Amino acid sequence: MTEAERELTKRWVDTWAKAAPELQKVRDADIRAADTASMIECCAVLFRDAVKNFPPKPSSGLLEQQRWFMKLARR
Repeated sequence: MTEAERELTKRWVDTWAKAAPELQKVRDADIRAADTASMIECCAVLFRDAVKNFPPKPSSGLLEQQRWFMKLARR
């Protein structure tokens, strides 16, 4: 790393270090303003829709995976 690159990296780190407290304030405000209950309900609706439209397969695929492993082990 050249001296110029080192200096640029140091400035980059210093900039983010100075910005960190303000970014944390923004993050905290976003968390406080979040409507968690409505988000949970939204996610629940999406989950129910996914389960309805894409039901689970009868097999997890574990047996097929084990067959592949057995074939590979024979080689």
